[in-house]
Amino acid sequence: MARREECSPAIIQTLCKKAGFSLDENQASQLADYLDLLMRWNKMMNLVGARHWRDALEDLVLDSFHLAAFLKTSILPSLSADPVTWDLGSGAGLPGIPLRMIWQEGEYWMVESREKRTIFLSTVLARHPLKNTHVFRGRAEQFIEDKKADLIVSRAFMPWKDLLAFVRGHLTENGRIVFLTREELPSDSSLPWRMTDTLKYEAGGSARYFCAFKEYRPVEN
Repeated sequence: MARREECSPAIIQTLCKKAGFSLDENQASQLADYLDLLMRWNKMMNLVGARHWRDALEDLVLDSFHLAAFLKTSILPSLSADPVTWDLGSGAGLPGIPLRMIWQEGEYWMVESREKRTIFLSTVLARHPLKNTHVFRGRAEQFIEDKKADLIVSRAFMPWKDLLAFVRGHLTENGRIVFLTREELPSDSSLPWRMTDTLKYEAGGSARYFCAFKEYRPVEN
């Protein structure tokens, strides 16, 4: 397929189907427009490393679809019926925007401190409203203060051990934090956290991982 092909819903459906994901016409249309916006804004500011929409699809968006499957099968059964999810350091909306196109459980907050990126996220949501999906512009410290989430997702907000310390006390009793990584994280018994689930998958020609942790709360006598 030519590298300069149009980012059309039909082509998006075909490429996603080859990767194992079926999108309906509305989802494919939303995703095509998101990728088109992403590439156009990327010329003005460095949102993502990809310079072609197809590279962004294969290297970044497919992570979101794998994440949706992981949440449905491994994480959601342990959470409340309408989970509150925080996406810390959302950047250009990855994984959040594509994820919410196909997974719309509960409320989803994309937290981003950089103004230009929040403007981009708000522009996407204005064009394609996604159910119970919100943007918070400000520092994560401000956002999480006095709040708790059922689920936190993070691609590269900060080093994983630092992030575990940062969100400690901000998850509900059965809450989980899920890291999107390029290498499997170790289970460290010295941390007040326990790894509950992991998944290895292939995307963008390389191995990727989801690693989920739950805060360890000793049972009181």
